[in-house]
Amino acid sequence: MRKPAQMALILLGSAASPAVAQDASFGCKVLLCAAASTPSWTGIPYCVPFMQQLFKQLAMGKPWPVCSEGNASAPGYEPYEPCAPGKVSVRQNDEGHLITDEQGEQCTALVVEDDPRFKELNCESGHACIDPNALERRIGRDKPYYVDLAYGGQTKRFWFNLNGAD
Repeated sequence: MRKPAQMALILLGSAASPAVAQDASFGCKVLLCAAASTPSWTGIPYCVPFMQQLFKQLAMGKPWPVCSEGNASAPGYEPYEPCAPGKVSVRQNDEGHLITDEQGEQCTALVVEDDPRFKELNCESGHACIDPNALERRIGRDKPYYVDLAYGGQTKRFWFNLNGAD
């Protein structure tokens, strides 16, 4: 199986004319550098200036650069691993109540009507509810950013970080 960085190179190389990395757009250079592993982009002298330029642009509120040649999605960010099966992601709202939220920092049990805790928690009939007594901290991702790369009729999600750690 090919690594995402190799796939990105193949995608870039499949354009009508042969391409070299120096000819790639800024967005494609960023994609290739972000996809680097062993070593990460910090260990590749060619990549360091492009990634530093990316950080400056993002800090100024500019959008993530596009790599149309790479068939890549816009980058996404998911800071946490998914909750275990049967649990949901939650956060506290402004009133201090737990609400489900995909980006919540905690997981808790989902309680259904046949669960003995359903009545104890004053859950509403016909609806599942969450158990505030079963909270656990979500595990953070080492690589919280992702792009979806389309190639060969498939789309694969590629996870990466921006701090250069492998």
